Amino acid sequence: MILETDLVNKKIVDESNSGTKQLEFISTMITEFEASPKRKNMDVATRYYENKNDILDAKRMVIGRDPETNQAILMESKTLSNNKLSHNFYKKLIRQKIGYMLGKPFTLISVENEDPVAEAMFVAVRQYLGKEFYRMLKNVGRDSIMKGLGWIQVYYDEEGQLKFKRVPSEEIIPLWADDDHTVLSAVIKKYAIESYDGGSKTTIKFVEYHTEEKIYYYKYEQGTGKLVVDTDQGENGIGYPFYVKIDEGGQEKVSPMAWSRIPFIPFKYDPDEQSLLERIKTLIDDYDKKTSGNANNIDDFPNSTMVIKNYDGASKEEFVHNKNAYRTIFVQGDGDAKAVETNLYIEEVDKHLERLRKDIYEFGQGVDTQNKDIRDTSGVALRFLYADLDMDCVDWGSETEAGLMQVIWFVLNDIVKNGGEDYFDVDYNILFNNDIIVNQTEVITNCMNSNGIISPKTIAANHPWSKNVEAELAGVQQAEEEMLALESQYAKKSTPTAK
Repeated sequence: MILETDLVNKKIVDESNSGTKQLEFISTMITEFEASPKRKNMDVATRYYENKNDILDAKRMVIGRDPETNQAILMESKTLSNNKLSHNFYKKLIRQKIGYMLGKPFTLISVENEDPVAEAMFVAVRQYLGKEFYRMLKNVGRDSIMKGLGWIQVYYDEEGQLKFKRVPSEEIIPLWADDDHTVLSAVIKKYAIESYDGGSKTTIKFVEYHTEEKIYYYKYEQGTGKLVVDTDQGENGIGYPFYVKIDEGGQEKVSPMAWSRIPFIPFKYDPDEQSLLERIKTLIDDYDKKTSGNANNIDDFPNSTMVIKNYDGASKEEFVHNKNAYRTIFVQGDGDAKAVETNLYIEEVDKHLERLRKDIYEFGQGVDTQNKDIRDTSGVALRFLYADLDMDCVDWGSETEAGLMQVIWFVLNDIVKNGGEDYFDVDYNILFNNDIIVNQTEVITNCMNSNGIISPKTIAANHPWSKNVEAELAGVQQAEEEMLALESQYAKKSTPTAK
């Protein structure tokens, strides 16, 4: 279970981190990753999550004259309105999916009912996956939806405790052993640390190359930018996933060890590792463009277009400024100004925006909370409105389940490492307690009617008042035991004493 594996990593070209082949290989992989569309899309996805959409770079262009050649050219207008309305659909959809599937802690369910070994395993696993882990899992889930792929790193802290931490997607370059990207053969992790020396800030860039047996440490040399071995980390820049104390002939010895898996766990949004933004970006951009353009029209052309005769001014820009700022036009001689009414076609724009909004939620597979049909709806009709969200989260859930099972695999290894029970043969499933707007009375009634047909744990997991399944089940058991104790005491008092 722990220790090494027979899996051969064909992409590792040199066993020594001081070899030029491995250095060149890592440098090439980093360069290719940074230039890849997937990496660039991560930055775009982050911008859109922060509501920094492309519309913020929009410019109003007009036909002008090149001062040197007097040729007609397009130039940015300094007088026309330039509204930049950025709509944060992306963040709303992501938070909606996270709240729906990860809003409540997941539940471990035994395949075999009333399996005491499985229950003991679940108790042991829960000691590792507390509130801190669930908070981190939400952030990793956000990464997977936003960027297509989220990451958890497994490690031991200085006290020898098994820990999990989220690693930003931009820092991880996975090297896959299969075409379906299910098995890692190695991982390149690149990150930067800011340090202060005498009040000046310096950014130092590091690279870690994780194989199944070792960790190779590198850093970028200050000044030259050259990738070199980081001798500050381990002997000759080589480290190991963890160390254990072993007894050899009465002497305690520290020995380097490795798991049979790379200690990085991927969490995908879908099997193609495609982010949500790639599905809906053009729709969001068009929505921003149309609303901003409509606002520009309202600002620049309130009711009419002006026809000017013998305008007494220096330029068209001055005319627009005077008209917008003072609602006044200055003419001389036989000058004149007439208004030609212009229609803004607000209704047509609104229809287009309504269609865009529907498309954003349809292809983003979310629930538009402004939909009037969602009000006073329950039962089958409500689930129909949530159908797209539920379908997307089923696909995302299967990928998240695969990641969580890898997390639990490392937990079970640590339990064995510390002398605990071996639970690797336990067959279990992960139940995500989806958080949906429901008719509570209807759901509670269904839970009551399911008693005796479905396991108490499943009923508790789906009850709308249940916040912690295990705590609720423990509370029910305690209440039953107290009731039995009271009934026993009452029975003793009610029994006639023999004379």
